[in-house]
Amino acid sequence: MKRKSGPEVGDAAAAVAESERQKVLLKNGALQKAISSSAHFSTIATDVDGVIQIFNVGAERMLGYTAAELMNQVGLEDLADPEERVLRAQALSEEFSTPVTPGFEALVFRPSAIRSVTSFTSSARTRASPPKSR
Repeated sequence: MKRKSGPEVGDAAAAVAESERQKVLLKNGALQKAISSSAHFSTIATDVDGVIQIFNVGAERMLGYTAAELMNQVGLEDLADPEERVLRAQALSEEFSTPVTPGFEALVFRPSAIRSVTSFTSSARTRASPPKSR
């Protein structure tokens, strides 16, 4: 029996790959929607410059601002108490012997010598595709 090859096999493989990609996108979209619409948790995310990019319903309820008022317009440091930022920057500067500015940096500063450590057990990859979820 002659094995099929050519466009039909390539088209089928591409269709399966596209179907899997669509499933992943839908799952990720559902997760993002759940995070952004959760009123029980406050989620605020910024870009590298500290400008707010994500501000969910929980953050709106907690802080009294709407996402539309803040996203892509306001820096995270603008929501923090100015005196507290100054005190935090001073404390970090003294503790780590390095200047820390009282803006966004004071809110996210983590010296490179301190690393987050996460432990977990993983099995080696033994097949071409990832394992199926349970």
